[in-house]
Amino acid sequence: MSSISTLRMLVLVSALVFAAGISSAEDIDAGIGEMTESAYGVMIVNASWADEWVEIENYGEAAQDLTGWTLQDLQEHIYDFPEGFVLAPGEAVTVHTGVGDDTATDLYWDKGSPIWNNVADVATLMDDEGTIVSQYPEQEEDQNGEEDA
Repeated sequence: MSSISTLRMLVLVSALVFAAGISSAEDIDAGIGEMTESAYGVMIVNASWADEWVEIENYGEAAQDLTGWTLQDLQEHIYDFPEGFVLAPGEAVTVHTGVGDDTATDLYWDKGSPIWNNVADVATLMDDEGTIVSQYPEQEEDQNGEEDA
């Protein structure tokens, strides 16, 4: 093979690798966009297992209706957000385990006893279709695809 043919082959292979890389990068960016979109701009930002509360914030640009959404712990104690509860952009709501009167900034699970494990627990926020929107602390997948705390 002549040096010109070898050079042409290298240019062609480089172009194909570059094009494949762009395609993969576009797929990754599309996936990130979908994750952001599916997260609704809402996430768990803080929690106190000892004081029995979880704070959820809407960092998105649109109000989010949380009707049908749930919050749960590792033992699958499930809190259902009230019908018509809307979290405005830039606003936060604290979900308390105990008893109280719901407001725009504080919701109450009305449990008579603690549910959060003070040593280690995970709060999971799910949309009305059961898709995980946010977890606190954030969970990472290990090499087997299972979540680690």
